[in-house]
Amino acid sequence: MKKKTATQARLVGALLTFAVLITAEGAYAAGSTQRQGTAPTAYNTQANPNYGFGPRVRVHPHDVISGDRIIGRDPDPFIRGELLRHYHSGYPD
Repeated sequence: MKKKTATQARLVGALLTFAVLITAEGAYAAGSTQRQGTAPTAYNTQANPNYGFGPRVRVHPHDVISGDRIIGRDPDPFIRGELLRHYHSGYPD
């Protein structure tokens, strides 16, 4: 009798674990779609440099942002800092 009870307990434990994993995966998937929809946006000034604003686009990790405007893009953080310094100093590019 005890062997049957232990086997049943393992089976119930495994089923509960499986149910928790499925529930957690569903919650994770629901959260990931919400995060994508709330990505920050900014005006793409590179699309229309004469007026200083363009269409609103999602912000990329390599974008250089001043206020709510994307003024440049570079993967190197030091170059991004230099672009931002030159933008605020008034020097031409």
